[in-house]
Amino acid sequence: MRVFSKGAGVVAFATALTLAIACLFSTPAASAKGVILIQQADGETNVYHDVVIKIIQNVLYMTTSDGKGTLVISRAACSYQGQLYVCLATHATLVQSGRTSPLDFKHGTLYVNLTDDPQPLTASTQKVDPQGILLSFTTERGTYVNLTGRIDKVVK
Repeated sequence: MRVFSKGAGVVAFATALTLAIACLFSTPAASAKGVILIQQADGETNVYHDVVIKIIQNVLYMTTSDGKGTLVISRAACSYQGQLYVCLATHATLVQSGRTSPLDFKHGTLYVNLTDDPQPLTASTQKVDPQGILLSFTTERGTYVNLTGRIDKVVK
């Protein structure tokens, strides 16, 4: 069994980069915008700021600030770890240019904090901000997607 692989290192790097970008470009606590980092298998990287994050009837919507693209996580296996909602995402779709395209989803993890206090990640010193969200997933093609931010809207 391999404990560490090049792919795991890239995922860890992409996640750390996303969190660093989010810290550098974060707005005051009143704003609920997010940052998405998408790194393609060929190394091309795109960063989207001011992403609108909504959870509507247990579906996560992440829409670019220009409204041209929405990433949708519609299925996940979720449970609480303390006050933090932790999900293993199983299905993602991209809605762009009037077309819906399912992503060749491999695996992903989502952390949601719906409380008014920072919540720690298990076995980590990192915390998820109040009303905050962290998402990291990988596609079969080797694309890494990372999101960090605050939730704009929750509709149950």
